[in-house]
Amino acid sequence: MSDRKQLLHELEAIARRSACGSPPSPAAALDLLKSAQGDVQLTALASVILGHAWQHLSEHHKAQMAFSTAIEGFKQAQRPKDETEAIILLGMSYLQSGEPLRALDSWSTALLLARKINDREQCTRVYLGVSQVYIGFGDFHSALSFNELALEMARRLKHAERKCEALLNVASDAFRLGRYSYTLQCVAEAEKILATSVSNKIWSAEVVYFRGRVHAEQGHCLQAKLELETAFQLSEQNENLWGKAHALIALGEVLLKLNDASAGEVLERAHAMAVEAKLNPLVQRGSLALIAWYEEQGDLEATLPHYNWILQGEHRATVSISPTHMNRIQHLMARSRVRVLDQMLQTSS
Repeated sequence: MSDRKQLLHELEAIARRSACGSPPSPAAALDLLKSAQGDVQLTALASVILGHAWQHLSEHHKAQMAFSTAIEGFKQAQRPKDETEAIILLGMSYLQSGEPLRALDSWSTALLLARKINDREQCTRVYLGVSQVYIGFGDFHSALSFNELALEMARRLKHAERKCEALLNVASDAFRLGRYSYTLQCVAEAEKILATSVSNKIWSAEVVYFRGRVHAEQGHCLQAKLELETAFQLSEQNENLWGKAHALIALGEVLLKLNDASAGEVLERAHAMAVEAKLNPLVQRGSLALIAWYEEQGDLEATLPHYNWILQGEHRATVSISPTHMNRIQHLMARSRVRVLDQMLQTSS
């Protein structure tokens, strides 16, 4: 095997692990990038790995620079499938950094490329991404519709990884809508996939996390406490800041319900993580819980910084969907349903 082929196999394996929630450190990823210099395709692949590494730490701008470099490299190397993948990843990073309209623009480009090369899996990933934009605008019913469409497509494609991702997205939407039985049903199906054909540490932590959130809402706080502690430990082992912050905020809220003496300390730690990860809705949740905690303790002075966080959140500029972007989303949905119906007819004929 040539040195180039060996490096290609190595980078492909690391890229797969990175996409499944286990990227190398940014320093290790930069070393891989250096080893690939002089080869356009290998440099692009190493840039994807670097993007995952930065995204894992919620360093969104650095991740976006790496994914953008990968897109240009794959385009130059005439690798349209890899180019589409990198564009989708760039869109996901834009979404996580609070730029949903830029994410939509990326996914529109990705969808055109995916259809051009007839890559239905990547089309499914675009629909999963668009659902997250709807969540950002508070339209949970539309988000659920997109995720259920993606799930239907993933089932027809018999693609275990996309099916698992869609199931967890549907579970998340169902939870927001208070449909707890549906949430647990989707989580259970995702767990079976993770136990057999798919390995993803982030998703494995999410399975336990959603169970904890549901049980907390149902009043089973002791059970929820154990599940959320486990979800936090899994995310901590994987060094995933996003997962740690979400699990720890939810755990702090449960401890608050239980009148546990450690609630304030846990919530302050979780709040700091949410601030570090720039997860503004989570920062607001943490501040609300801490205000309640400090008021119970009679420490009104300690509530003041958190009232400031709440006020900052209220004054934060909200993003609205422009008519152009709304038309684009509706067009994507209409085209998607037509394609699913075509597949169903072809299957039955």
